[in-house]
Amino acid sequence: MKPEGLTKPTPRHDGLETEAHDAQDLRTLGYAPQLKRSMGAFSSFAISFSLISITTGIFANFQLGIRQAGPAVIWSWSVVVVGQLLVALVIAELSTHYPLSGYGYQWSSRLVSPRFGYFVGWLLLLQFLTGFPGVCNALAEYMHGFLQLDPDGWITVPRLTVLIISAIALIHIGGIRLASRVNDVGVTAEIAGSVLITVVLLALFGFASERGFEVLLDSTNFDTGRPATIGAFALSLLMGAWCLTGFEAAADLAEETHRPRRTVPRAVIASELSSGIGGFFMLLAFILAISSLTQVQESDVPLLTILRSRFGDRLIVAAMLIVFVSIFACGVASMAATTRLLFSLARDNMLPLSGLLKRVHPAKKSPVYAILVVWLVSSSVVLGLEELGLITSISATAGYLGYGGIILASLRAPRGRAQDGRFTLGRWRVPIAVAALVWTAVVAGALTIPSLDGSHLAAWSTLVGIGVGTVLYFTLIRRRIARGQAGPPDSRKPHAEQ
Repeated sequence: MKPEGLTKPTPRHDGLETEAHDAQDLRTLGYAPQLKRSMGAFSSFAISFSLISITTGIFANFQLGIRQAGPAVIWSWSVVVVGQLLVALVIAELSTHYPLSGYGYQWSSRLVSPRFGYFVGWLLLLQFLTGFPGVCNALAEYMHGFLQLDPDGWITVPRLTVLIISAIALIHIGGIRLASRVNDVGVTAEIAGSVLITVVLLALFGFASERGFEVLLDSTNFDTGRPATIGAFALSLLMGAWCLTGFEAAADLAEETHRPRRTVPRAVIASELSSGIGGFFMLLAFILAISSLTQVQESDVPLLTILRSRFGDRLIVAAMLIVFVSIFACGVASMAATTRLLFSLARDNMLPLSGLLKRVHPAKKSPVYAILVVWLVSSSVVLGLEELGLITSISATAGYLGYGGIILASLRAPRGRAQDGRFTLGRWRVPIAVAALVWTAVVAGALTIPSLDGSHLAAWSTLVGIGVGTVLYFTLIRRRIARGQAGPPDSRKPHAEQ
């Protein structure tokens, strides 16, 4: 008998066993593995965190919030955090049942019907197809202004936007491993930079603010000079509502994630909580560092105005580098979510040119044609439209309507079992889903009913986008579904063409 200490250890193949288990799990849902499963727990979290991108969202939308509700905008942010957490909990539970690319489309198709799933998927596709070029355009505008490039020179904002779109597309053509590594680096830099800015501002001005923490109760509206009305406070919610979305990206990349039934729900909830809490403290730090509320409310770039008033131009370069990295990572995550949703719809024959869009590169294991289509559409839109607000206003509205469709479908989901290790809401599922549905309806109304400029651009442009999807459904998709030629495999008729 060998001494115990000299016994040869039994070789372990946990990685191979996990990969085989994930592949078999996907087959039970009707699909052969096609995409490369290379994302771990941090990458899954990072893809959602960077798509939320609190640095991007707060820098881009702080002006609206501070003008509507003054420093008290921090409390409207808190309301949005709670509301979005309700949505994230519903999405996290659904991701344990169906860990598939195309998330909301797949869930609603399987729980309700392929017809219902098509419209949910179309809304989500509108969200990402319009949001992605908007993110890249925001980065181009920041970079163009920061570098003080000639507005009439060759490198215009639209051309710079197309260069950014092209760079992100090339990264994705290289495969999800490369894209997730780039995104991981971006998220790490964003977290480190955001924490540094927040800590420095709180350390220097947190307890030395001229008015102290009572400033957080100041709701002075910029237009009236008086405390914000209920309507103004409601409009201030839009700052958080525009920012705290994207946590569902981890679910959309479930087929490229190891052990997705456990990894994805944790990533969804962790990204939403960390973004919400981190954003709260970032806002707190900036608000306490305000030296002149009037000056900040008047500024087109209020956060940079705060930094400049306290530190001069010394921190502006560092702050802008953090913003650049954050927005670029957000763009990488946005294209990942867009192309996987496009691939999932095409795989089920729910789009024109589905045969092309569902193709996967044999070596890179990435949906290369879906990537090229997103690149082409986004570039054409940027170069063809003088005002990108026409499409970017669709993104948030369509996204919240899509959330609503997902939540409705969740009411028909089977109850999860706590003993199998999966995340489950248990008996709280229905109350949480109903509360989340009410929340999404409130935000969708806030995005479309009031109008800051009287144009109601978000409402009209979203209706046009929905109209296009409706025409496509009645002219093409409805017949495919009726013939059993479209939709998830389990929903198709036995005689349907596979």
